[in-house]
Amino acid sequence: MSQLIRLLLLLALSGCVRSSFNLATGQQEYTITSTDKEVEMGRKIARRAKAELELLADGELYQRVNEIGARIVAVCDRRELVYRFHVVHDENINAFALPGGYVYIHDGLIEKTASDDELAGVIAHEVGHITARHSVKRYEHNLGVQLATLVGLATGQGGMAQGVSLVLQTAQLAYSRDAEIEADRLGVKYMKAAGFEPTAMLAFLETLHELNDSTRHYLPRGVVRPHYAMTHPYVPERLRAVKEAIFGVADYIDYLNTPE
Repeated sequence: MSQLIRLLLLLALSGCVRSSFNLATGQQEYTITSTDKEVEMGRKIARRAKAELELLADGELYQRVNEIGARIVAVCDRRELVYRFHVVHDENINAFALPGGYVYIHDGLIEKTASDDELAGVIAHEVGHITARHSVKRYEHNLGVQLATLVGLATGQGGMAQGVSLVLQTAQLAYSRDAEIEADRLGVKYMKAAGFEPTAMLAFLETLHELNDSTRHYLPRGVVRPHYAMTHPYVPERLRAVKEAIFGVADYIDYLNTPE
């Protein structure tokens, strides 16, 4: 039995692990992070975001994002959260979600959307990350890596710890791909329920794909300015998943373009 499994068993026996049914994923899930802790985690990160990002506190874009966000939230699977939608004044095409209900959309991305339906697709995708608790799961994966490494070092089994760490890091890469696909499928579900046209998500993904092909993202060493392709990769796979969610099947070329 690996040291990581022993640690998880100890956490379970101590009552730290909680079990609950996630409506978004349709699965019974086990977590060490309560909703209250998730909200507090998001609140702390949001305070840093407020200090480091230029947020638009009002105006037409702010109102537009919040009105669309309210429609999505009204039909999502985690309505117990208080959702907060922010517009970031930044020309980079990006959007991201924080634990506990915080969603950020760059105005550079908003300018690339052709309609409220396309913008709703972006917002619904980010809400999907929150309802599926993807940030929390990533946090707990990282915590597991740290715990396994510490146990390995403490027991003099550094090689074992490094191996566990490598396996978990590899698993996280697959999880990131799965998380994007899951958020898209949830996004389609929420768009339909809120009365938006779900095919608009496909239109924006096609625009994103074209922008990725025509734009190079070279940055000076040490400079980190995330763009949508970095934080939301796997566009061909996402196109296939969205088509399956909307129509029940994707195009033949989509299956050829996405690895299994």
